[in-house]
Amino acid sequence: MEKKNITHYSSSQKILLVGEGDFSFSLCLAKAFDSAVNMYHRNFDRIIFNFPHSGVFSRENYVSVIEQHKNVVSGFLRNAKDMLSYFGQIHITHKTTHPYSCWNIKNLGEDLGLSFLEEVDFDQFSYPGYNNKRGAGSNCDQSFPIGESSTFKFGFCWALF
Repeated sequence: MEKKNITHYSSSQKILLVGEGDFSFSLCLAKAFDSAVNMYHRNFDRIIFNFPHSGVFSRENYVSVIEQHKNVVSGFLRNAKDMLSYFGQIHITHKTTHPYSCWNIKNLGEDLGLSFLEEVDFDQFSYPGYNNKRGAGSNCDQSFPIGESSTFKFGFCWALF
């Protein structure tokens, strides 16, 4: 089968998507690759969590709410690290403006022994058919404004070479 790419993802990679609101990002990748055969559980080349959220619906700038969100991201990174292939990467896409910048996603990964590889701007229009969704609450299944967002990429220190 011919290798196909969409931004920084490839049909030859083993991919795990976490926190998919309506599976539209998975569907977008499957359509771009003409297959979803590489999206299953074991050691993955890419583990992706777009717009993680703790499920707490309160003022996003409250310190306690920020800490709950950081705990979700840290827990995800801690577990994803154990499922990553040798040269694999963990990608977390999130808003970068205040108060989301207070999550310090880069530091959360580094605190767990992951190497920060890079931060790239997230362009939703690069993923045709992807619809970001709220996962819970009264507005469940509705989109939210993405605004300025980035994909934070992590791996093991040898992934830098």
